[in-house]
Amino acid sequence: MTTEAKSPEPAAERPWRRRARKLASALIVLQLLGVAVFLGMILVGERSRLTLIALYLPRHPLLAGALVCMLLAPFTRRRLLVPLQLGVCLVVFFPVMGFQISTSPSSEVEPIRLASYNVFFGRLGRAQIADEIVAMNADIVLVQAANGSFEELLRERLPKHTIHQEDELVLVTRYPLRSVEVPPKLDEDTPVMFMKYVVETPQGALRLYNVHPYSPRHALFSGEETAANIATREAQIQAAFQAARTDVPPFILAGDTNLPVLSSIARRNVGGVTDAFVEAGFGFGYTFPAKRPWMRIDRAFGSDGVRFLSARVGPRGASDHLPLFVEFVVDPAR
Repeated sequence: MTTEAKSPEPAAERPWRRRARKLASALIVLQLLGVAVFLGMILVGERSRLTLIALYLPRHPLLAGALVCMLLAPFTRRRLLVPLQLGVCLVVFFPVMGFQISTSPSSEVEPIRLASYNVFFGRLGRAQIADEIVAMNADIVLVQAANGSFEELLRERLPKHTIHQEDELVLVTRYPLRSVEVPPKLDEDTPVMFMKYVVETPQGALRLYNVHPYSPRHALFSGEETAANIATREAQIQAAFQAARTDVPPFILAGDTNLPVLSSIARRNVGGVTDAFVEAGFGFGYTFPAKRPWMRIDRAFGSDGVRFLSARVGPRGASDHLPLFVEFVVDPAR
């Protein structure tokens, strides 16, 4: 008579491990809800103080939470959570935080080098700002938030360049300046906060729009100003892009747009143009605040006939913004 060997029964899971799995599952679910709520607020757009605050908040905590929950997902033994959490990580990393992976195309034509720099009204050092602009060695520099006679200060350092200042907007270029246009004001005598220039480059005439719509700073901290600020900023952005589109291409529109990634104002008004960092940048491209940047608000856009070859953020200088550098060619066949 023979007896069959019995397989050992699996050891019962310890209570603390079951509780830990339940806790991990709950944390992941809460994190998923948090990401969904944040995305919903962003998609609603700049229509209230709450959604405006969400748009300008740092997004690194979302990524940190998604990565932690990605590590916890296998521990929960819930198969659905692993691919779901992986998808959340990709969504947060790319569209929400704006990470770009672009290759710099080659060109047989010498590219035009353009820089855009909000200089924070020279509060951290006007002379140092001027030295930084000289060191950029760019063909075109669009300056925002310049104070006083910044034009005169730059002329001393760049006597062979063409320099033009209108209020806080400054153009610095080694190319001939064919024309300057001061656009009319908006309703209620509100400035449009952009300037139009036409410069003669080695690749032909190029229209430039130097933009700096109002900052949302006051709207973020004062509920009474939120609606008016949002409406005015959208009107300023809309006016700049309408002016650019209704003329003969090609054009470059660049500056401190005060429009972070996923801004609803940008979605409604920035269409039919190419974002320089999306086409030719790598990384997050954050330009503000300079010390620990988490927003890409200094941006450059090009029309048909402009091909971006590279886009990068410069080092920290005497401003609360980082400069943006782009290289491009004027390609009429595009």
